[in-house]
Amino acid sequence: MNKNNVEKALRRELKVVNEVIDARIIRGFSYVQESRRHRAILSQLSNLKRSGNLQWFSRAFSII
Repeated sequence: MNKNNVEKALRRELKVVNEVIDARIIRGFSYVQESRRHRAILSQLSNLKRSGNLQWFSRAFSII
């Protein structure tokens, strides 16, 4: 999978997890596991963005 496909998949999963969390909040249930999954997905997205920025940065310095 390329970077764009991974990002789209993570964003879809994040949307699903958010809907599950909302439903559990409305029903008054605990959502600890879902919040951990939410945090993990956000971390993966952040790492994906960060790695893209570092690749650009390293390519810029490799030219110099």
